Amino acid sequence: MGLEEVKEEVIRQAKEQETALLAEARMESNRIMKETEKRIEGIKAKNESNTKKMMDFIKRQALANAELENKKLLLETKKQIIENVFAEAKKKIKTLDNQKKEGYIKKLIEKAKKEVDVDHFYCNKKDTRFFKELTSEPIDIIGGLIAENKEKTIRVDYSFETMLEGIKENEMQNINKLLFG
Repeated sequence: MGLEEVKEEVIRQAKEQETALLAEARMESNRIMKETEKRIEGIKAKNESNTKKMMDFIKRQALANAELENKKLLLETKKQIIENVFAEAKKKIKTLDNQKKEGYIKKLIEKAKKEVDVDHFYCNKKDTRFFKELTSEPIDIIGGLIAENKEKTIRVDYSFETMLEGIKENEMQNINKLLFG
């Protein structure tokens, strides 16, 4: 075997090795590409899942906020309706006819006398006529009375405003049921 033949044999083996190495490299490259594509798909799926979870969370949060805002608005509306009812009650009290008003005042005078040794009454200016033999002084209330003892240390407040506020505070639950079911 001459030098030329050895040279050709070496070149032929080198080409075979090159072809084998290239084929092996292509296979490895394909394997890496497939693995990378699988990772990318996994990452995409995970990101889609995370995105869906995040969107669901944001939706739930937005719904919860909307519900809370709706409840606040409903509560505020109910409160306003109740305030309107009590404002209407005050208007009706202001326009009571004198006979009814006098009857209520007399009952309140008797009630106050049972609770306090009354010396002095405060009442609406228009109602002073119902306190004929009693000491009374006009104050700014829509009706009813405030009674004090001689020393002015004990006072009972039967003004219509105070009684309405008491009703509102003590009966709010019943008022809500009555108005809103």
